[in-house]
Amino acid sequence: HHIVFLEAVHLPLATMPFDYTMDKYQKTSPGEIKERIKPATIVISNVVDVKPSDMDAAPHLQLLAVLATGMGWVDKEYCAKRGISVINAPSANIDAVSEHFLALYFASRKRVGVIDRNVKTSHEWIQTNSLTKKIWPAGPPLGCKQETLGIIGYGALGKRIEMLCKALGFKEILVAERRGVTTTRGGRVAFEDVLKRSSTIVLVCPRDQDTINLIGKAELETMRRDALLVNMARGGIVNEAALATALREGRIFGAATDVLDTEPGGPGTSPLLPDLSKGEEEVPNLLVTSHVAWFSGSTIQTL
Repeated sequence: HHIVFLEAVHLPLATMPFDYTMDKYQKTSPGEIKERIKPATIVISNVVDVKPSDMDAAPHLQLLAVLATGMGWVDKEYCAKRGISVINAPSANIDAVSEHFLALYFASRKRVGVIDRNVKTSHEWIQTNSLTKKIWPAGPPLGCKQETLGIIGYGALGKRIEMLCKALGFKEILVAERRGVTTTRGGRVAFEDVLKRSSTIVLVCPRDQDTINLIGKAELETMRRDALLVNMARGGIVNEAALATALREGRIFGAATDVLDTEPGGPGTSPLLPDLSKGEEEVPNLLVTSHVAWFSGSTIQTL
């Protein structure tokens, strides 16, 4: 076999129990995929999407291995027609991603980043003796025992987050039914009702044709004023421009995301990431991490 490993920057690859040669690239842009995978019998990807037009250039390709849980971008019908097997790593990162959700939840509710920056860069705490009114002008933040959690996406990750939040004493946990369905399964709550009732909403659903722009202007306007939105799923599920507007207008308490429409991201690549050097205004009450929720020792060992 000849293996082409497209994104070695993310994690090391164990030795395979068969004879093989390998081309290993630290990172690969979408425009480089087609040329790089031409000689491959096995292609290993993590984040970058390998499209049918890329695989057309690889006549000997037998296996597409995705070193991740999510693989909604894979054209399974194309692969089946070509006889290309597709594998992924289901549940490999559940512990890491659920723990990262908690990190974003607490950091957002407690405004950890804002307070840290204020204390390190100003004398306001010394001058006023308290930052509470500045940080939380609408009143104290909710505690776990006051939280109603809405889970959108109830696979293994959603269930793990549910378990952790129950252990933390969340007041109520709502599991959302799919948007647009006419009947609600037992144990589920209508999608719109979850938006209306939840104080914290976590997105852990796959990205597909039914979830693109799942959360847009109308959905954000439906949420509570004290709602916190946390996206642990994929870019494209939340309309970034609508979220930036909602945060600037104070329609919801805050948001946190580990994923973006365009990755890697930075100043100017997203409505959520304005270029401050050009005088653009920062989006308030927002935490962004760089698609690192999956990264932990246990995940690497499992992969």
